[in-house]
Formats: sequence, C-alpha cells, structure tokens
Amino acid sequence: MNKMILSALMATMMPLWANAQEPKSSTLPPITTDEKPFHNVDVSLTGGSTGIGFEVGTKVSNTVRLRAGLSSMPHFVHDMNFEVRVGDQPAKMYDKEGNRIETKFDKLKGHMKELTGYDVDDKLVMEGRPKFWNASLIVDVMPFTNKHWYVSAGFYWGNSRFADAEVSKGDMTTMLAVGMYDKMYEKAINNKPFYTYNDQEIYNDQIANRLVTYGRMQYYIGKFKGTDEKCYIDPDENGMIQVKAKVNRFKPYIGFGYQGRISKVEPKWKIGFDAGLLFWGGKPKVYTDRTVEHKTVDPETEIVTYSYTKEQVDMARDLYDYPKNIKHKIGLLKALVVYPVLNLKITRTF
Repeated sequence: MNKMILSALMATMMPLWANAQEPKSSTLPPITTDEKPFHNVDVSLTGGSTGIGFEVGTKVSNTVRLRAGLSSMPHFVHDMNFEVRVGDQPAKMYDKEGNRIETKFDKLKGHMKELTGYDVDDKLVMEGRPKFWNASLIVDVMPFTNKHWYVSAGFYWGNSRFADAEVSKGDMTTMLAVGMYDKMYEKAINNKPFYTYNDQEIYNDQIANRLVTYGRMQYYIGKFKGTDEKCYIDPDENGMIQVKAKVNRFKPYIGFGYQGRISKVEPKWKIGFDAGLLFWGGKPKVYTDRTVEHKTVDPETEIVTYSYTKEQVDMARDLYDYPKNIKHKIGLLKALVVYPVLNLKITRTF
C-alpha cells in the first residue's frame, strides 16, 4: 500500500521537476547594434573659440566616447598703434590750453624728407593676427540615462605661436625712413662718416650735431618692472618690428557638453556644444625685441663709443605702464591664464 502511494506522488511531481530543470530566459534586454563599442562613427563640424574644425568620435562603451579632432583659428587682422618718439619726447604735445606745441618730431619730419625722401608718420600701425591651430583627443563620460549630457577630459596639441603682429604695409616706408635715420644717428653720435665712396668720406658737422641733439627715433612700449627703465623698439636689420604671443604646445582640457537629435525624423543628425578650459601654461608670453644702447669709454683716449644691440623682452611679464593704444590688448592677454573653450557642433552618425 505504501509503495502504491509513493509511486503516485512521484508520478505527480515529475512534470513540476522537469519544468524546474528548464533554463529561465534572461530578463536583460539584448544589446543593440548601436550600443556595441566602435560600431558607429560620429563625424562633427565644429566652430567656436578654438576656431573652425572637425571631429571624429566613437563609443568605446555604453557610457564612454572617444573623439579626436583638428581645429584652426581663421586669420583676421586687428590694428595696434604705437606713437613714435624722438629721444624721449612724444611726437605730439599740447600746452595747458590744448594748443599743439612744436616737437622734435615736427622739426625732424622735414629733415627726414630731405635725407631719406620718405614721409614719416607720427604713429606706427601694426597688424595683429591670430595663428592658432590644435589637434585634440578627448574622452567623454555620459553619466545620465539619456546620454545627452557628458563631462570631458583630454588634451589639445598645437603650435606655440598663439598670435603675432607685424608692421602694416602702409607703414613700410616709415619703417625704412626710421631705420635709415637711426643708422645715421648712430654714425653721428660716434663721429663717423655717414657714407664712404671711393675712399671719400661724406660727413657734415651741422647735420651730425642736429641728429645728436634730436636723439634716436623709436617707439615706446612700456617701463620695466622694478627699475622703471623705459623700453623702446625700433626697426631691425630687415626694417621690421615684430611681436609674437606664445603659449605651451601641450594644453590639458576639462569641460562638459551636450548633444541631442536635431529632429526625430533624422535621428542620425545631432547638434550640441562643448564648454571648458584649456590650460596652456599661464598667461601668454608676448615677445618683441627692444634696442639696448651700450656706452664704452676708451681708458687711454677717453673717447666715448656707442653701440646698439637687440634684446628680447616679454611685454606681458617684464613691463607695465603701456601706451594707451595697446594697454587693454596686453591686459586681455595677461588675463588669459586659461583659455575658455565654447564650441558649437553639428554631428552625423554613420
């Protein structure tokens, strides 16, 4: 009897036991093709504070995206004006009533026309141009469910010359005339002939004395910190004056961004932005070459000789008391300890 009851129970439990042995189906959704790492490629056109460029990106996981790009700042010109000085006197001066006073430059301008054949302007116009390009490698982390917002970290690598400035074409003749005058002044103050031809020395005491009285023609750019020595620039051997703004080539980046569909009809087209900071090594270095006067006295004859050399100076770090025309421009560069990034982008997913 007991055997019959046990057999009946086992027959009843067999279907339940068989069902328990069957594998249960997974409750996790299947991985779609779009979510597979490196399956899709995003191609973006970018524009903003780093210039115009493009990016290529792809997901390496469901929450991490890797993108690389290249951008360049379009060239545009921004003028900077420098006032010429003769000796240490400005080209323009006014009395208490506001009337124009005749200066050394006014007296010298006519003589410069006679000596060089060129008119000399009382100010120098230099054309500033940005020259900024970078390659970038950025990692985005998308912590939210909708994957629209993300935080970013990476680096930019590019040229070290952020911008430069050169003499405008319209002032090339002024540079030529100033360079010729300064060369004649150097000969005059050293009592050397202005010109030698077929062993004939050309020299004029009256002109030489006048040049020495007027002083060297140059452009004031500020005073040295600590010493208050005035800093001047004038044309180099090529008749040029240049200013170069430099930063680090390697620039770490941190930021955040957003990217979403342009429309539901075309889900592969997206629009977004990136915002962050480039750490490019503190405030940019603004280099130019100043002229340094060297005075040598012969111990035997006591004859004084003057010579002039060029010395590089960092306008942003070494100087202060800039002329009004460039003060706010140098101040802006000094304030850019980090470079702000704000770029818009349109993306197509392939």
